[in-house]
Amino acid sequence: MNRNILGISAFLIIAIAAGAYLVSANKAPEPSTETNQMPVVTSGENPQPGSSVHDLPVEPAAAAARKDLAAKLSVDERSIVIMQIDERTWSDGCLGLGAGEMCSQALVDGFRVEMLAKGKTYFYRTNTTGTSVRAESM
Repeated sequence: MNRNILGISAFLIIAIAAGAYLVSANKAPEPSTETNQMPVVTSGENPQPGSSVHDLPVEPAAAAARKDLAAKLSVDERSIVIMQIDERTWSDGCLGLGAGEMCSQALVDGFRVEMLAKGKTYFYRTNTTGTSVRAESM
């Protein structure tokens, strides 16, 4: 009888220890508290609940397009709302907008960026990195 109780007790102790180990091994990692991370570029700053401004991270290429539009319109970048970003493959190095220009004749992956500023919609074309940015029309 004592052997059965001893065997059952040992089994329960091992089962509890194994369960505790499995629970601690599957614990989610703690969020990082590092402060040397790059700031995230967003489509709007300090949005209010129910507003139409979204505070989602955007592609660096879209941020470059917004910066260019802000400079052309002489407005703060934060006043420009990025409405949509579509992946595209452009027909040439001029992003399909080089009528009369010498452009590399290679396909260029990038984005078409729709933005709203001063009540008007603007469309930009970029390559994937944002080093090439062109307005469709102004």
